Amino acid sequence: MGKNKINLLTKLLVSYLLVLLFPVTIILFYYYPYSADVVKEKEMEWNAHITEQFMTSMDAFTRYVYNLPFELVQNQEFKMYQTEDNDYQRVLIAKEMKKYNATDAFIYNTLLYVKNTGYLFSKTGSAYSLEDMRTPGVGFYYERWPYTDVVNTLNTLEAPIVRPVEDVMIPGHNRVRMLTFLQPLPVGGVNSPGTVLIMVKEDTIIRMMRSVSEIYKGDFFIFDAQGKPLVASNESLYQTSDDVSQLVRGMDDKTSLSSGIHTINGSSYLVSHTVSDKNGWRYVSLLPMTDSLQGIRTIQLNTVMLVGGILLIEVVVIYLSIRKNYHPIKRLVDFAIHLFAPQGSQSMNEIDTIRYTLSGLSAANTRLDEKVKGTLPIMRDNLLQQLVNGQFLSWEEFVREGERVGVSLHGPEISVIVISSESSGYEAAALEHFREWGHFLPPGVQAYLFNSIYDHEFVMLCSHEHDFPLKKVLAQLQQRIKEEAGLITRFGIGKTVDSLCPQAVHISYLQALRTAEHLRLGQSHSILVFDEMEESQAVAVSYFADMLQSLELSILKNEAAMVESIIERLIGHLGSDGMPPHMIRSIYLNTASVIFNGLLRFRHDDQSLLRLTEAAFSTRYTPAQMSSIIRDSSAKLCEMIRETLPPSRSAGREDILAVVEAKAMDPNCSLQLMADHFGMSVSNFSHHFKKTIGQNFKEYIDRLRIQHAIRLLLETEETLDAIAMQAGYNNTSSFIRTFKKIVGVTPGQYRSACKG
Repeated sequence: MGKNKINLLTKLLVSYLLVLLFPVTIILFYYYPYSADVVKEKEMEWNAHITEQFMTSMDAFTRYVYNLPFELVQNQEFKMYQTEDNDYQRVLIAKEMKKYNATDAFIYNTLLYVKNTGYLFSKTGSAYSLEDMRTPGVGFYYERWPYTDVVNTLNTLEAPIVRPVEDVMIPGHNRVRMLTFLQPLPVGGVNSPGTVLIMVKEDTIIRMMRSVSEIYKGDFFIFDAQGKPLVASNESLYQTSDDVSQLVRGMDDKTSLSSGIHTINGSSYLVSHTVSDKNGWRYVSLLPMTDSLQGIRTIQLNTVMLVGGILLIEVVVIYLSIRKNYHPIKRLVDFAIHLFAPQGSQSMNEIDTIRYTLSGLSAANTRLDEKVKGTLPIMRDNLLQQLVNGQFLSWEEFVREGERVGVSLHGPEISVIVISSESSGYEAAALEHFREWGHFLPPGVQAYLFNSIYDHEFVMLCSHEHDFPLKKVLAQLQQRIKEEAGLITRFGIGKTVDSLCPQAVHISYLQALRTAEHLRLGQSHSILVFDEMEESQAVAVSYFADMLQSLELSILKNEAAMVESIIERLIGHLGSDGMPPHMIRSIYLNTASVIFNGLLRFRHDDQSLLRLTEAAFSTRYTPAQMSSIIRDSSAKLCEMIRETLPPSRSAGREDILAVVEAKAMDPNCSLQLMADHFGMSVSNFSHHFKKTIGQNFKEYIDRLRIQHAIRLLLETEETLDAIAMQAGYNNTSSFIRTFKKIVGVTPGQYRSACKG
């Protein structure tokens, strides 16, 4: 016996170990290499995405750099082709250049070189002679760009060039690393009157690199279309490594630079590149593989240690459990042998003995359960509930189940009655009077009463002959209940079923429920058959659907005043005469659902609110009670909305005018934008604006825009399309229409008249 026990323990222990080792094998031979590959793939995708983002940012900022010369040429105040040079001319150009001081934070400084003056004019308003460019601390002194080359380039430049990042001594003896753009005026022209020299700090570009992702640990490199390096976040890596140069030279091949994993200085890097379709610049990013895989390596190591610890603990626990549980199992087998003696003289092992005992216990429990359930009235009620709910597929199936619990419905007709009352203690009193009612039923009539799914409501199934006076008998029962128990009851009767069909009984039950609802809400009768109901069709379903949609939108937009207005209109319809009862309940349920969804949006974990929601839908209420529930719930919702709204900003006259004048020429300036700025709803801000300013918002902003357009018409020669855009109109036709409405003539007529 001892030997068998040891063998059993060993076999069980080995089998458990095999089961535990299976997932470990999966991890070692599949998960580890697969997880590393997945991480590499994701890191490569992310690296490529970061590179694309950086290129997009640079394209956006350099767009203005290339557009600036065109803007300078269009400025008629510069008069760069004028041959005479005087102090007034230089002062005028310096003054005009100051207008470009705040145009773009990307640009450190812009120098306009006018050949006929021999001066460079800064966007700060300063002017430098060519001689200043050779003196450190006076002008902008390029340490690696000889002065003679500077002069020659400024005077003979015919095409745009970009100088890589280099050290520049700016006025004041400060050394700054700059990326320099040089473009002739006009761009592409021969014998141009001047040159634009645009300087961008290397720090600005590096910060832009890092702003793409705060957690990115790689390095960025920018090369021009010929492969010349322009900017590098890690210049030492490029200068000390031939591997980077070889990668960059690969961009000139037909295959281009291959993104992926490359070795640089003996280390592996994730390499991504992209080429700008704006200026042909090439962007390359290098991300060290050690940083990318450090997280997965740590997780893998921790996983190995964790799985090893779990395996060790599992081996000890399994072994001790098997040894300890053997004796209780033996005692259980001994008990089973004495409780259920095995049939015959055949011998059984422990497992077979336990199985035989459990089978005997299950059979005994089944027999006992059948006896107990057969005597419980709840079995009858459950059977009748299944019948009225349409859960039986055939009448023969119901008859077979009914015979087991003593239910018999064999009459030629079957009626379904729903009995309801709002009085407390209704259930016990109704059952008592029903038992007494059974003594004076005519022969051949079977009636069964059982609980409904709603409180204070019962369902009665009655099997009877064709000429049975059902309403008369129910009226007698109703009167006895009223006299003896003081209960006011209502009887809703569905259509009589003249065929033994579960589906027909189910339909009759639904009709009885609707009839009882009609009685409860209308309260015009105490006994009513479904065919006798009269319902008004005056209420349009679409009208209430629109109101409920408006209510949902108002809740989502946090407009408490609109929510209160819609709720009052809905409550008014709930109490109106002529409203069909089923429509009243439908309006109540849908309205309550919208309100409680809004409440749960603010307090989704409020247990009291969840209980209140359950109570609102699980009980039948009168119209007055429905109105009270909706009004109280909506008031609580509006209170929550008002508590969550941010405090309104200052909306005084001066504040409003300042914001409007600052944003008036923006085509996106709208009433909604202004209302959001001051933390107000659109309707409240519109009313407040008109009350404060004296005219509505659209009229005021249109007049501001037209006044600005008049100045542009008189002072410039720009087209109507350009003036419309500067005045805040995306559409020229809309601009002309508004101009004529305010001024009386079209913009073209106004310009012609004034200049004539």
